[in-house]
Amino acid sequence: MPQPSAVQQRERGIFVYPAGGWRRAMFKLPLIAWRLGLEPLMRPMRLIVLTTRGRKSGRPRRTMLEHTYLNGHVYIAPGWGTKTQWYMNVLAEPRVTVQRNGKTCGANASLVTDDGELTALYQHGSKSPVWRQYLESWGIEDTLEDFLAKKDRIPTLRLDVLSERPPMPPLRVDLWWVWIAIVIVGLFLWKA
Repeated sequence: MPQPSAVQQRERGIFVYPAGGWRRAMFKLPLIAWRLGLEPLMRPMRLIVLTTRGRKSGRPRRTMLEHTYLNGHVYIAPGWGTKTQWYMNVLAEPRVTVQRNGKTCGANASLVTDDGELTALYQHGSKSPVWRQYLESWGIEDTLEDFLAKKDRIPTLRLDVLSERPPMPPLRVDLWWVWIAIVIVGLFLWKA
């Protein structure tokens, strides 16, 4: 896995590290939506749930990430570079659990260094609504040449599916009961 880049990410707009407060809470909302059973509605957003093993605690740690699916592989990159918590967990233990499109699998994360593979990802990456802002935050021009020349700034990982059981339990839909509570409260208020 790569060493930290000497280049610091420019923190502007959505690319300000969510160290705490409302930003951190905002990044947890998609996981709550998943737990409420809204995963099918989230599929067009190209999101996955990545479960890593906490490098200090050893406990499952979950995050929701935008991903690229290309040539049968899932690709991800840490939004805040090598200081991203899930990325540091993957460095310590590359076996992860991935939930995508209603399916769960185990995967092994490996760094993408091949320029041909990165070229295909670059050409496909422009479909993301935040692609240009992401590159700009790392001082990378939106050209293939600059992307490849500065590839060490954005570590890109490929998730290769494992044939064995997922190494960590998947995120469960355990907040389904909230919908029942909403209906009951709604009926009570409607009749009142």
